[in-house]
Amino acid sequence: MSDPTPPTGRFVWYELATPDRPASQDFYSELFGWQWQEEDLGELGPYPMAHTGDAWHAGLVTPQEGQPPSWSAYVSVPDVDRACAQASPLGGQVLVAGQDIPGVGRMAVLADPAGAVISVFTGANPPPPELPDPAPVGFFCWNELLTTDADACEGFYTGLCGYAVEASEMAEFGKYWVFRRGERMECGMMPLPPQAAEAGAPSHWLPYLATADVAATAVRVAELGGQVFCEPTDIPQMGRFAVCADPQGAVFAVFQNA
Repeated sequence: MSDPTPPTGRFVWYELATPDRPASQDFYSELFGWQWQEEDLGELGPYPMAHTGDAWHAGLVTPQEGQPPSWSAYVSVPDVDRACAQASPLGGQVLVAGQDIPGVGRMAVLADPAGAVISVFTGANPPPPELPDPAPVGFFCWNELLTTDADACEGFYTGLCGYAVEASEMAEFGKYWVFRRGERMECGMMPLPPQAAEAGAPSHWLPYLATADVAATAVRVAELGGQVFCEPTDIPQMGRFAVCADPQGAVFAVFQNA
């Protein structure tokens, strides 16, 4: 934690927009063992945050009018206002202009060229250390962009975050892009699956959480009132995943490392 600024493009925080904070807290505590602590952010109001011991995972907010329950992610940038200025030339737009979070840092909310939402963040404090690979159970371990315009989004995120890109074919999953931050694989991108598009899903970022047993976690999601959209599926030589939704409808994935 000696470096006060996390590398550009590092995913540093997650936020759940939920209409029922207590129910969401109970669901994720049961599923991943998260504990909760509420912080007072002054004018921004109370902010419940999930943690495991001294490791912090995510916060809860109330959805804006018309916003469905959903997960969103924050990536680190050296200068939030400069990132906002870059958004339009790169094909995106600024949804929420840069604003300060007292004692925490500065943030803004952007949309990429296909409409997926991503927040940018410049912290006021040293960042936590990088997670080991594989990530511990109950920690966010991967982020995946499901998009209707992969070419435009590749240019947007490489321009905004400085990622290097590798594209490959993944058997039945089709073309898959990996965004690298130095030697570290930071996130991935794939075309929005046809079945998701037919169901009306927009381009979006999908966060993955590490689990020791994907099948058991999927069963537990259903027992707790959530849904399993994609049953446990193998990714050759990598692991297993499933795509789920919590009882309020926010979508996330779980991953079991091989």
